[in-house]
Amino acid sequence: MNFSLNFTSSFRHVNRLSNAGPLVSLLFFIKPLMFFIVALMLIHIINGNQLGRKSKFTLLLIFAASVLSVNSSLHVLAIPILLCMLLKPNFYLLSFRNINWRYILIAIILIPVVVVSVLFIGIGNKVGYDYLMTDEGLAFVKSYGDILFPRMSTGLFSAVIILQKSLNGVFYSSEIIDAITSTLYNRFSLILPLDNFDSSLINTVNRLNYMVVFTNHAERAGASPGIISSVFYTPLFPFSLIIIPVYIFLLYRSLAYHMNPNVKLNVLCCVVFPYLLLNLFESPLNILYVLDPIFMLFFSVCVLGKFIDVGKVFSK
Repeated sequence: MNFSLNFTSSFRHVNRLSNAGPLVSLLFFIKPLMFFIVALMLIHIINGNQLGRKSKFTLLLIFAASVLSVNSSLHVLAIPILLCMLLKPNFYLLSFRNINWRYILIAIILIPVVVVSVLFIGIGNKVGYDYLMTDEGLAFVKSYGDILFPRMSTGLFSAVIILQKSLNGVFYSSEIIDAITSTLYNRFSLILPLDNFDSSLINTVNRLNYMVVFTNHAERAGASPGIISSVFYTPLFPFSLIIIPVYIFLLYRSLAYHMNPNVKLNVLCCVVFPYLLLNLFESPLNILYVLDPIFMLFFSVCVLGKFIDVGKVFSK
């Protein structure tokens, strides 16, 4: 509620998190953890169970919070995912054999609505919604393809650039180590009596990737490298060719730990689960910052999550 009253969906482009207050900082910190809870709720559903009243109410609160705190185009996708879990959870159990013309009609109607909403929020965040609704704004959208398509898939775009540079013998191990150590030290200095905290520091993996991949550079922008580029950014390359697949397998096994042995994921689930844990795939190296929401999410998924009895907790 605080976010919706004081900020807009353009928050990440016009505001700094450090200046937004403790409530907004807490919101951004716990959001990945909330989506992990949603993933566990979804596992409870595909295990053939129904959410209890308290769990449904919790899911409703997460849905409301997601609507009120939309701040990126991808965040829009959480709304139909959560709404589907609340109103039509059986969608996550459908196999191809059970899909009839009604489900196809619903998909034909909803998919364009979701795509348009994602594009509207994504472009509106950058240029402003008032401008977007003018003739000049519409003309801008038509010519936005050169910018839009690379930004829609920053991870794949980064992978192509970094792979090409790696084949040419250009690596960024020293820069990555410097980014991780300086950011790690700076964050610890915020909570420890070191008196060296620098609020202007933006020496991160995402910033490095942004500077390497894109031509035009904003002052404080960054771009997540994605799981593929992270292979080449990892200081231990080429050992990261093994480390990253092991990392993905560990995440999969941590989720499968809660699933019944006979569970078969449909296409929708195969899309939704990676989305709910997207933070772990966008920039895996952020885990090394330790004082970071991504580390907390990784630790929760792979360690703390195993102490949660999904059937017992979400039946309430």
